[in-house]
Amino acid sequence: MQEQVGHEHASTTALYTCVSSDYRTRTLRRALDSTLNNALGGKESETS
Repeated sequence: MQEQVGHEHASTTALYTCVSSDYRTRTLRRALDSTLNNALGGKESETS
């Protein structure tokens, strides 16, 4: 990625590659819930 965006230092590129653990957990949970609901033939529920 560092090469693609043209950054000389990896620390600059790291700004674009970090997400908070809370965001990552919520996003993963939504995806897993949706996948499970679809596999079980249910409707997707909205989770915020």
